[in-house]
Amino acid sequence: MQAKIFAESGELGVAPHAASVRRKSGWLKVLLVCVSFMGVVCGGGVLFFMYVGIMGPATYVYPPGEVPQRFLSVAKEVGGLKPGENVEYFYSVGLIDVKEGFTYVSDQKVVVYDPDDVPPLVMIDYGDIQGLELERAESSLLDSLITVETEDSYILIAVSSEKDRDVDFYEVIRARSEIPSDALQFMP
Repeated sequence: MQAKIFAESGELGVAPHAASVRRKSGWLKVLLVCVSFMGVVCGGGVLFFMYVGIMGPATYVYPPGEVPQRFLSVAKEVGGLKPGENVEYFYSVGLIDVKEGFTYVSDQKVVVYDPDDVPPLVMIDYGDIQGLELERAESSLLDSLITVETEDSYILIAVSSEKDRDVDFYEVIRARSEIPSDALQFMP
C-alpha cells in the first residue's frame, strides 16, 4: 500500500506497512543494544583475566631465581626485604596484586605480609622458631598451611601446594631453623 494524500483536508495518511516497519526496527534496536552490552561485559571479563594473568602473581610458589623483580620491590617497599638478603621461595595470596599479601623465606628470615592484619608485616628470624608444622592441602586448588611457633605466638602461613613447592618452602625453614626433631610435624 502507498501513502494517501487528502487534498481537501491537508491530512497525510500513512500506509499500515510503514507503521509496522518502524515498530520492528524498535525491537531490533533493543536487541542490538542488549547484544552490544553482553559483548562489552564479556570482552571486559576477558581483558580482566588477561591483565590478571600477565600482571598478577602466579598461583604457585616462586622458586629461587624466578621471583619477579617487581614483587621484590614491593617486599622492599613494605620493609621486609633488606639489602643483601636473598629470597629463596616467594608466594603471594593476592589475585590481582602482590600487595594483597605475600610470604617468603630468605637466607635470613621468614616474612609474612598481610595488610589486613595487625601488624601487617611479621618477620621471623630462624633462631626464634621453636616449632614447625606443615599441613598439606589435599587439592592443588587449596593452600597448605605452615604453622610456625615462636616463644609467644603461632604464625600461620598459607602456601600453594602446586608443584609440591609447599614442601620445599617448609624444608627451607626446617633446615635453617634450629628446631629439635620432636618439634617438627609433617602432615601429608
